[in-house]
Amino acid sequence: MVPSCYVHIPFCDSICSYCDFVRIQKNEMFFSNWKEQLIQEIQEYKIHDLHTLYFGGGTPSLLSVDDFSEIRNYFPTSIDEFTVECNPESLSDEKLGLYESLGVNRISLGVQSFKDELLQVCNRRHTVSQAVSVIEKIKKSSISTFSIDLIFGLPNQTMEDVKHDISMFLSLDIPHLSIYSLQIEENSVFGKTGIEPIDSDLEADMFEYIIKTLEEAGYIHYEISSFCKPGHHSRHNLAYWQDQDFYGIGCGASGRINGIRYDNTTSLKEYCLKGPCPTYISETLEERSMDAIMMALRTRFGLNILAWNERYQSDFRLKYVSILSKYAAYFEYSENHIYLNDAGLEILNTILVDFMMIE
Repeated sequence: MVPSCYVHIPFCDSICSYCDFVRIQKNEMFFSNWKEQLIQEIQEYKIHDLHTLYFGGGTPSLLSVDDFSEIRNYFPTSIDEFTVECNPESLSDEKLGLYESLGVNRISLGVQSFKDELLQVCNRRHTVSQAVSVIEKIKKSSISTFSIDLIFGLPNQTMEDVKHDISMFLSLDIPHLSIYSLQIEENSVFGKTGIEPIDSDLEADMFEYIIKTLEEAGYIHYEISSFCKPGHHSRHNLAYWQDQDFYGIGCGASGRINGIRYDNTTSLKEYCLKGPCPTYISETLEERSMDAIMMALRTRFGLNILAWNERYQSDFRLKYVSILSKYAAYFEYSENHIYLNDAGLEILNTILVDFMMIE
């Protein structure tokens, strides 16, 4: 059984300045063909059972209530965790009510900042007051958990701005936060206009403040960019981090079945005419084993050493004894798992480079 499914909804009302995902401003000329191909792709997988379903994008909350209902009906009725990514300006009362009725029990809300000036820099369509209003509506709904996204390291963002964002987050009593440092991608608006990254020391200070403040407030830093109250971690994302298979459906989606990864076409025109046109990614057992390590060490759940040994026909402790010794102060162990402490997460990339040097 493949336990998880990601559905990519590529449409947006506008293009955010930092975004390099597959996204297209909604075009009614393509939309009906896109939906027809999406439904056909879902049916071809013959999905009878799922633990997690995630509608991401793009902006899934742009879908009309009728379109969302139609697509959702091609999936199993009972799903443990059903997440929909939403933007504050497109999550209406009607859509929120629809999500409740169709089994959505987790929302991921793209807030990005609690400063209107920074939202404008990012070319976001909502205001801070809109975001706060939508957050309060979600809290009053029957949807059991939700998360917001924030970004730090934005152009001209100061440490005081970051402190303001974290203070606002805590005051709103939100169960989960995904917070990312700005990565300036070549094909994003920021990349094309020559925006430079902020000072690396300031970025490190911002992240250190974020971790310290949220942990003191009782949030669990369970993945490098993710914080939650107990019991509110993203089960869907754990499928990626814990080396599980997952369906990837839609234009621009990626998936993994029987350990083989694939990328659907990123061309909306090609998708509408020919379907997903997946490209299968050829990986050696060694490459797959390294991917499993890299993903697992992002999280507080860490790597299951026994499961890794069995799946990848190797002895983790023996193979990587030099790294485990070199970074002994950064590793912690629990039963058969190994994971990084906070100090280790701060130098995660350095540690992973050393892992990749071992043949």
